Amino acid sequence: MSAGSGAAAGDRPVLLLLSASRRVIDKARALGLDVVHIQAPTMTDPSLAELCLRSVQAELPDVRGLVELARGLHREFGFAGVVSNHEPACAGAEAIALDLGLTAPGDGVSALLRDKARTHEVLDGSEELASAWARARSVEDILAVAARAGYPLILKPTDGSASLGVVKVDGPEQVDAAWERVCGSLRNEHRYHEVLPVSGYLVEPFADGEEFSVETFSHAGRHEVRAVVRKVIDGAFVETGHIVPAALDDGLRAELVSRVTAFLDHVGLREGPAHTELIAGEKGIHLVESHARTGGDGIPALVCLVTGRDVETDMLAHFTGLPLPEAVPARAAAAVKSYLVADSPGRIAAVEGLAEARALPGVHAVETWVGEGDEVRPAAASWERLGEIVALGPDVHAAQSAADEARRLIRLRMEES
Repeated sequence: MSAGSGAAAGDRPVLLLLSASRRVIDKARALGLDVVHIQAPTMTDPSLAELCLRSVQAELPDVRGLVELARGLHREFGFAGVVSNHEPACAGAEAIALDLGLTAPGDGVSALLRDKARTHEVLDGSEELASAWARARSVEDILAVAARAGYPLILKPTDGSASLGVVKVDGPEQVDAAWERVCGSLRNEHRYHEVLPVSGYLVEPFADGEEFSVETFSHAGRHEVRAVVRKVIDGAFVETGHIVPAALDDGLRAELVSRVTAFLDHVGLREGPAHTELIAGEKGIHLVESHARTGGDGIPALVCLVTGRDVETDMLAHFTGLPLPEAVPARAAAAVKSYLVADSPGRIAAVEGLAEARALPGVHAVETWVGEGDEVRPAAASWERLGEIVALGPDVHAAQSAADEARRLIRLRMEES
């Protein structure tokens, strides 16, 4: 464990942030809050220390250690609240808040939602929310669920995120190969194993249909729906786009919202943001997973462009007892994010067409995260995407058209082999 100091202490309320980005720290300071920051050693950004009263490194999965650390810091700084919207740190942030008597999402709901198997066990007590599933500890467990529910099946980490390690099984001939992939994930043979370790798997029927997320903000158990977002998914279960708002009829929207609010009530999420993912298909609505935090992939920024409400700022204010800021004017009626991904593995020679794409009407932003000489491959997890386009419009069709045109202009030219 190590520590550093930056901004001088004053009379402002002090917020404890776990694993926060510069963007979130800046938003906290803009609310009139001072910040103490706990970062994971493997993900530390030293430049953030100057923005904080104290910057400390600690292992995020060690919840007991985080609580002990926070007690000492609380005696020094007197925290008004504690927050994280980074998945590996959410359980620790909630445990600290409960220990210090501060506002928390629930009574252990962050840790519950982090463990998808435990979440299923809780939902088994609800006739409305229960679904077929089992812990996948062997090939036999997979075959047992197939015998009850049939194929296709989905195998996914009980504690994963970022589409990490998800495997579809279309029939019995694929079970052995799927289990080998599961074993590789359990050996943590992936890039971010230190902050996103995989400790177990579950198996459940594959739900086919359109994918959505419902973004909510709760106060004393009352759940406000900020947006229903359409998710665009590729064949590797990696999200390649988001559409705000999802274009759907009132009946389906009401069903999605009803399922999510019943779920949040059942698991005991009472305060702050939640990001809940669902699939709607011919067999009805399937609840995929939920998180006691804001959505990833920049979803809060998309929702803010359309609604004028910044859920990250609201989260910081709510958990420190401040009134929620007024909404700002919406920028557009619809926002679309489209990710750039590689069609095949190779080394990039050049990224072309960016200036032309950025100049298109309706295009709000274009970013790329790769350049000349970088090795790329088709995305098997969210962190293997190569860039993003955000487009705005008076409706979803116009925003999507602008994003599609920008995507056509951007060329990832690969080195010749």
